[in-house]
Amino acid sequence: MAETLTPQQKMAVTDRGGKLLVSAAAGSGKTKVLVDRLLSYLTQPEDPANIDDFLMITYTKAAASELRGKIAQKLTERLAADPGNRHLQQQMQRLYLAKISTVHAFCGDILREYAYSLDLSGDFRVAEENECRLLQQQVLEGLLDKAYEEGTEAFRAFVDTQGFGRSDRSVPEIVLKVYNSARCHLNPSAWLEQCRREIPVGEDAAKTPWGEYLMGEFLRSVGLHRAALERCIQLATGLDGSEKPLALLESTVRRLRQLEGCRSWDELYHHPGVDFGRLNFPKAFPDETLKETIKAVRDACKLALGKKDKIFSDSSAQVLEDLEKTRLSVEGLVGLVEEFSQAYDRLKRSRRVMDFGDLEHKMLDLLLGKHRSGPTALAREIGERFREIMVDEYQDSNQVQDAIFSALTAQKQNCFMVGDVKQSIYQFRLADPGIFLEKYNQFVPAEEAQPGQGRKVLLTRNFRSAGQVIAGVNAVFGCCMSPEVGGLTYGEGEMLYEGIPHIPQSEPEVELYGIQVQADTYREEAAFTARRIRELLTEEHFVREKDTLRRIRPEDIVILLRSPGSVGGEFQYALEQLGIPCVTGNGEDLLQSREVSTLRALLQTIDNPLQDIPLVAVLASPLFGFTADDLAQIRKADRNAPFIRVMEKSERQDCRAFLELLGKLRAQARMNDVSKLLQDIFALTRMDSLYGAMEEGQPGNLQAFCRLAEDYERNGHKDLGQFLDYLQALEEKGVTAPAQEGSSGAVTIMSIHKSKGLEFPVVFLCGLSRSFNQESARDQVLCHKELGLGLSWVNTDQRVRYPTIAKRAIAAKIVDSTISEEMRVLYVAMTRAKDRLIMTYAQKNLSKELTGLVRRMDVTDPLLLTWDVDCPGTWVLYTALHRTEAGALFALGGKPNCSQVQEIPWKIRVVEGEPLSAQTETQSAKIQEIEPEILRKMEKFLHFSYPYTAATQTPSKQTATQLKGRPKDQEVAEAAQVRQPERVWRKPSFAGGTPQGKDYGNAVHTLMEHIRFQKDMSLDYVNSEIARMEEEGFLTREECMGIRPEKIYAFFATEVGKALCAAPKVLREFKFSILVDAQSREPSMIGEKILLQGVVDCAMVEDSITVVDFKTDHVTKDSLEAAVRRYAPQIMAYGKAMEKIFQKPVKKKLLYFFHMGAFAEVTE
Repeated sequence: MAETLTPQQKMAVTDRGGKLLVSAAAGSGKTKVLVDRLLSYLTQPEDPANIDDFLMITYTKAAASELRGKIAQKLTERLAADPGNRHLQQQMQRLYLAKISTVHAFCGDILREYAYSLDLSGDFRVAEENECRLLQQQVLEGLLDKAYEEGTEAFRAFVDTQGFGRSDRSVPEIVLKVYNSARCHLNPSAWLEQCRREIPVGEDAAKTPWGEYLMGEFLRSVGLHRAALERCIQLATGLDGSEKPLALLESTVRRLRQLEGCRSWDELYHHPGVDFGRLNFPKAFPDETLKETIKAVRDACKLALGKKDKIFSDSSAQVLEDLEKTRLSVEGLVGLVEEFSQAYDRLKRSRRVMDFGDLEHKMLDLLLGKHRSGPTALAREIGERFREIMVDEYQDSNQVQDAIFSALTAQKQNCFMVGDVKQSIYQFRLADPGIFLEKYNQFVPAEEAQPGQGRKVLLTRNFRSAGQVIAGVNAVFGCCMSPEVGGLTYGEGEMLYEGIPHIPQSEPEVELYGIQVQADTYREEAAFTARRIRELLTEEHFVREKDTLRRIRPEDIVILLRSPGSVGGEFQYALEQLGIPCVTGNGEDLLQSREVSTLRALLQTIDNPLQDIPLVAVLASPLFGFTADDLAQIRKADRNAPFIRVMEKSERQDCRAFLELLGKLRAQARMNDVSKLLQDIFALTRMDSLYGAMEEGQPGNLQAFCRLAEDYERNGHKDLGQFLDYLQALEEKGVTAPAQEGSSGAVTIMSIHKSKGLEFPVVFLCGLSRSFNQESARDQVLCHKELGLGLSWVNTDQRVRYPTIAKRAIAAKIVDSTISEEMRVLYVAMTRAKDRLIMTYAQKNLSKELTGLVRRMDVTDPLLLTWDVDCPGTWVLYTALHRTEAGALFALGGKPNCSQVQEIPWKIRVVEGEPLSAQTETQSAKIQEIEPEILRKMEKFLHFSYPYTAATQTPSKQTATQLKGRPKDQEVAEAAQVRQPERVWRKPSFAGGTPQGKDYGNAVHTLMEHIRFQKDMSLDYVNSEIARMEEEGFLTREECMGIRPEKIYAFFATEVGKALCAAPKVLREFKFSILVDAQSREPSMIGEKILLQGVVDCAMVEDSITVVDFKTDHVTKDSLEAAVRRYAPQIMAYGKAMEKIFQKPVKKKLLYFFHMGAFAEVTE
């Protein structure tokens, strides 16, 4: 990067007189600005500062170390230019006294210094994350035991509602989630107390914070859709044959305006909705494209209004009453969290440890007091030490950390904050981009600021990327980023500008490929990516290197994926198939890595040599090199004894050598702790050197494992057995291994998060069609800093759970913030590219996706098209469709009128997906003749007839469903050649459209299991229940679309259906397991028993029992009799099971066929 500062950078370096926020866009040189600002203080003519007069906060230890190194380099350069400058010489000596650290390290130092004022032990240490997990688990176990013993009403209500009274498995996870959420607030206790707030039963739900948010979002969506329909009306006015369609559209718009006028919850609840009517265009209508546009806009509006049926399906009184019903559960949860917090604090204090959250909150106690009433005298005293506090990556701060910075700088207003909110992608670590945005919107430009006034400087010159790449980034985010999606408007002040001129290239540097998937999305996308990389490496394609161009090399290329863990293997395989070396930039699971798996197996063997599996794993590893033949030869001596005992009797030299080594290590394990034992293992086996010398070895994994052992021992444990148990507990959550270092000559595959702060000449941004992960919005308990806790209300009698208004609102907030974060993740990914940015969007229904976008683009507000999306690729496609060079996309989806010629074109292509063909090599083996005697023995063994064949072919456990087919034809089965079916892995049919066959049946059964019975089971009520189940995650959207509500309603309109709703005891999806005589299934199995299992769809239990089994087959009058015969054994088994379990007669056994809407009774 050029040494000369831009005017923006110079302002950021020299501005004084108040808090300064530097919004530093990607590649704009924020670290250089921070270092130069520090140097400007050190070298100013009047009152030059010392380097230890500053506090510099970074967010990782690595970043702190890197920053210290850059400051040292800059000081060295200044001293080389002015070797006699005594002040600079002193700064070099003071450099390692400077406070350059993470916020937690700084807090730790201050708390040790002032431990006496908070009654802390001055020799406390900071526990690592894994140690904290152990302590938390220990506390939770004791806490739950105590809670069950006491059995308070609030605790029982919480546990029962979260597990339907069956399981408390999710309780520890929920407690930790709420505990961690509370700790993000300045006063966790106050936030928890706020969660206990009174429910304003009887008031308008729209005046609650939850209702206000839900109504606001819904009505804004209605307004945007109404505006799109009005634009359609304008375009259609005056066209031939438009009178009737326009009349219907205008009627729809009027109803939408009425809907927008609703101001209370009950107004929306009672609103009849919008009758869209039947839209027909006469043949005389001349504009086919406009006709399809109007239909698309109208369909989108219908879909959006479907939210009304989900959210506003109950009155204000009802939703608040339902919320009130969760108060006892909330009380139980909050009480449990408070008790956990106190017990966890006591345990940590007894061990003289703190976690990272403790460091922050104890620091706030010091700076603001326990009641957070304002900066204390100690805050002023500590703040006076620093001429300025510099915070790097400020966009990743949370509320507590920001309060620490504010308290320290309250008096002098001397805080320098640098970051880029567009790169705030750590929401999962509880970062709050709203803190940065608040200052960004409030602070004035530095050149306009008054003394003491907060000011901002925008760094927009990008020194990393070429002009074409920068233009591509600006195009996407200029189209798509807004305050609602991403957090801010991407205007001129936020756009990137080329910082230094780059050598022009003769081909487009931004490429977009739409891949029409044939079968497997990721496999075909990976195959295309590998082929495109091969083209870049083998043909004449270039990247820049200083002032010249050179051919692309593998190490220039990175493949960025949102979550490589699940699909990265496909890309690695595709590259390897084409002979292209690659490395992964993401750490694998440490405990599953080859090196650590071997070491762990050796530790298990040392702890207990009688465990055969770890023993054999160690022997077969590169550490000892026993082959499969060696192990078989050893085992052959005694097939029953433990393997170690067989080895002890063996005369083999390799066995004796291993046993001698094992004996030494077992002796060491008895005397030493785990860390010392690991050192002995490395010394005696040279394991670290062995894996270091292997081509794919990762000795860094062994070092990470040793650090894991050291962290464990800090907790006071030394025993090997306990350490192995500790590893078992960690295995459930996983431990990330160090990432592989990028090697020369290899393509890198890594996650977008791992790439932050890095740059690559060529970036492949893949997986753009992958849906956003919104699982956090579907958790059992949701947390929000303003809206508190959201729980579902559970009807334990009917075994159904549905969300309260609070949970709906928090879920909607989480979805909105997730989409904004995904926008920022896309920004980070695209700005990693220096010379080339290549994006891929793989989709089975690419044409349908494009058509849906194109039809709405000319009439719909961009906010609507960029807000309601489910994958990042939609934003990229939306941008591409504005460009006239997107002819390949226009060919599939049509051309919008808004497309324009762009100054810098992209390369946009559509290709057919095609996986790489498997390349296998067949080696011919020499066939040896077999002696006749051996052949006779083989023939004898092969023709052996087992006398109990029937028992082996009859499962000891059967399901009732298996009984429905025809009786097995034993004679044909004996004569037929047994052929193993080829296993074909396929995607579920849901991925390709509406559910069919088995998937449709599963959806209907799920609906019938969870639908809430009431006296009036109307069609509208059935529709609302389907919508509720989609909202709660019981059914997917595709499943809901496949269900025909009128068929469900028809069942409840029957006498049986009405009786079912009125019955006092109804069993749904009732699971059973009973022992029955095997002879009834197989006549030859006299005296044997088998376990019969099944699930009864529905049963009414009164003095007698009525069993109902639901069937979704396509059955007609002609095929009904055959269907009844086919299912008769199944429902007969259900009847016998119910009689045996309940000791009551089964009055009726009914099959209900939804397709026909008819019952069939099965009799003996």
